[in-house]
Parts: sequence; structure tokens; C-alpha cells
Amino acid sequence: MEQTHDKNPQPALECAVEFLEVLPLLMGSLQCELRHDPATTLTMVQFRTLAFLSRRGIASVSEIADFLGLGLPATSKIIDGLVCSKAISRRGDPVDRRRVLLEISHSGRSELLATRAITHNHLAELLSPLSEIDRTRLLEALRTLRPIFAKFNPGECPSAS
Repeated sequence: MEQTHDKNPQPALECAVEFLEVLPLLMGSLQCELRHDPATTLTMVQFRTLAFLSRRGIASVSEIADFLGLGLPATSKIIDGLVCSKAISRRGDPVDRRRVLLEISHSGRSELLATRAITHNHLAELLSPLSEIDRTRLLEALRTLRPIFAKFNPGECPSAS
């Protein structure tokens, strides 16, 4: 697919403004759903942590803190809760004994999958009033956006050049 770059930045800027207005509303909707659905005990930050570990495999507390945009003390508290609930396991790094490595557990993966199903169903319900044409357009737009943002690996921001 050939990419064309619009000489007029205004439509891209309008998209950026709208995107940044809608994204917090979307995340707030998901957070509210997680808080009120009795089928999950995960908070949004726990959900994001498990999703990160699911993609990454193994990570340090610092890497998770970077991904979440939180400090080490707050992240450590989140990690402690997930370790206590057996959603993640903690072990020492064989290369650096001072470093702790974290990994999602089998039960954590199950909880993540169940919570994803809850959020998928919640979003599907919210989007169901849209016309079929609008849902198709939205799906096409989201599929167009995926490769643009996929290059930003969780916890790894490209350096500014």
C-alpha cells in the first residue's frame, strides 16, 4: 500500500486532537467496567501490567514502571499485590543478583484472558449502536493505525533524534 503524505497538516492535527480527546474517555470506560464487573478483580493498572508481561515474557520492576509511567515505589506496590494473588512470579536475575525478574503465571494469564473478554464485550456493547458502515470504517481506521503504533514496543520509547 502506497503512503501519501498530506501537504496540509490540518486534517492530521484534527485527527490528533480528536484522538487525544477520545482515548481518555475510552480508557475511563474500561476502568469503570473493570471496577464494577464482579467477574474480575483486576484494576486497570493490574490489567495493563499483566498485558505487558504477557507480551514481554519477563521484565524488571523498572521496565514495568517505565511502561506504566509510574515511580518505582508505586509499581512495587502493584507488583506485590499481583505476586500475593499469584498472578505473577518473582525471581532473581541469574546475571545480576540485585535485579528481580517478573513473569506472568498461569493463573495470571487466565485472569488476563478473562478480563480481556470482559473488556472486549464491554466495547462491543458500546459500539453496537453504530451503523454497520460506521463500524466497518472504524475497523478499517483501527487496522490502519495498528502498524503506526506497533513500532512503539511497550516500555521502549524511541530515542528523540
